[in-house]
Amino acid sequence: MHARLAEIMDYLEQKREQLLQSFAGVSPEPMRRRVTDEAWSVAEIIDHLRLVESSVAQLLSKRAHDARAHGVGEERSTESVLNSLDHLAIEADNTFIEAPSIVRPRPYVDSANAIIGLDESRKALRAAAVSATGLALGEIKHKNYAFGELDLYQWLVFLGQHEGRHTRQIQRTLTAIRAEPRPLTHR
Repeated sequence: MHARLAEIMDYLEQKREQLLQSFAGVSPEPMRRRVTDEAWSVAEIIDHLRLVESSVAQLLSKRAHDARAHGVGEERSTESVLNSLDHLAIEADNTFIEAPSIVRPRPYVDSANAIIGLDESRKALRAAAVSATGLALGEIKHKNYAFGELDLYQWLVFLGQHEGRHTRQIQRTLTAIRAEPRPLTHR
């Protein structure tokens, strides 16, 4: 795999590990609970991440295939692109960004199914990255719903930063759920 793409894929694996650690050991019931009616549960956040990653995997695969057919050249640069989106503050979770309908999670999704789907979307992304390796992905652009035109490297960086944003959302959600008063039980 080309050095630029390998660096981004390593970054994505680190972000995934942080995400998985954010809910490690949490039982299914809290994973499905919402803090408010409007907020997503942890399972719904995971399902959203699956949908976004699946979409990016499809985008990468299709655009790489088309680029090869249209003679896009080989990647020559090894310069890192990991900081190319820092100016957008994607990981800053102090602003609300409404997800397009295509990547909104299934309401009250089962957490086990969401986690399985997330694993499957990562496998698809890895396969897409292999299919795109060697191409000058910085030359291939596609519009992002919230952040405008991004090249395919930036789409992958976006994916990692987006996952980081939602990892913190999961942590806040679980903290709020743990802080809720427990109903009294009578013996």
